[in-house]
Amino acid sequence: MNRAFSAFHPSVSFAFFAVMFAFTMLFRQPIFLGVTLISALIFSLMLNGRRGLKLSLLFYLPMFLLIAISNPLFNHRGNTTLFFFMDNPITLEAMLYGICSAASLIAIIVWFSCYNKVITADKFLYLFAKFIPAVALLITMTNRMISKLKYQLKTISNAQHTIGLDRRTGNLIERLKKGMRVISILLSWSMEDAIETADSMKARGYGLKNRTTFSLFKFDKRDGLVLGVISVLAGICFVGYFLGYGTMQFYPSIRPLNLSTQAIVFYLVFAGLAFLPIIIEVKESGKWRSYK
Repeated sequence: MNRAFSAFHPSVSFAFFAVMFAFTMLFRQPIFLGVTLISALIFSLMLNGRRGLKLSLLFYLPMFLLIAISNPLFNHRGNTTLFFFMDNPITLEAMLYGICSAASLIAIIVWFSCYNKVITADKFLYLFAKFIPAVALLITMTNRMISKLKYQLKTISNAQHTIGLDRRTGNLIERLKKGMRVISILLSWSMEDAIETADSMKARGYGLKNRTTFSLFKFDKRDGLVLGVISVLAGICFVGYFLGYGTMQFYPSIRPLNLSTQAIVFYLVFAGLAFLPIIIEVKESGKWRSYK
């Protein structure tokens, strides 16, 4: 299903995800990390529906807990000792730092899943084919090849099963031989497919300087307005980061959160940037319901 944010020009969507990736990796402050994680999860749920909720519960939550718990078990820095585990101190500072690290990593993974949903292969080629045609084609083919390999692996396995070479039957040696046979067929098919694709693109003149291309993407006033909003909000957030509002001291003791007026302004600006696609989705959904 087409979403409102996906309908914007590819440069707008790519600019948003680029700044969100950058801020999620740069910020080491609980409020900023909480905002980026919550907004990423909500946007993922909007894009993926129930599948996004299932992925959050089965993958993101256990990974978050694993990272948050493992840091205080191996890192014993900090002045505030909560308790001892196997004669090792578990400190409040290490625990909070682990939670922030987990939030940062999970937020990057969720934002990247949203990126893959919004920035499709044709959008990526549109953005970078003129500047780095070979690299753009290689990245696009790699992303496309993952899904094709999964489908082809299932097809090959089913074909082998019909001729009595099911890799799940027999002793260990027989299963290994059957599995290697499937992998060999899959690799042969993938190399042949790559050669055919390369010859096809070469025959069409891909990468030539004077080659013209057709595209459905047009940059209009709405795209310019949203791109301007993203640029202004991102610029203010970068200023806040360089002023020290994007970091927080954890060791040897935790420095209290900065809740000054200027800091709150930066928090709100970043929240506006992170929730921008969600606001757009909610606005367009409400408009569609009113039309119906």
